Amino acid sequence: MEENFSIRKIVAKNVKKYRKLNNLTQENLAEAANISNTYVANIECGQTWVSDKTLEKIAVALHIDIYLLFLPDLPEKNEESSVYKREEIISYLNNREKELGTYIKNFFSETFSHILKD
Repeated sequence: MEENFSIRKIVAKNVKKYRKLNNLTQENLAEAANISNTYVANIECGQTWVSDKTLEKIAVALHIDIYLLFLPDLPEKNEESSVYKREEIISYLNNREKELGTYIKNFFSETFSHILKD
């Protein structure tokens, strides 16, 4: 579980995904977010962590809500795996409470419960 749900890897993958969805190069994103090209590359490779302020700049430059940068891609749900995945995600978030902070943990717990319930 730890390997699949590394916050740094999730953010890295999402920055790259939303950058490409916006048809931006790393240079374009760096310019729009007022950060260096190298920093964008390091974020997308998961080599560096970013501050909340930098994440806000990136989200604004990508025209997305910041929480989208933290959402992992979930496999297609089926009847058998829904309950297991929800419990697995909530357990992970509970174990990472200090890193994520109480607000983010609660937000994700409620969001994933709602998504997997539908």
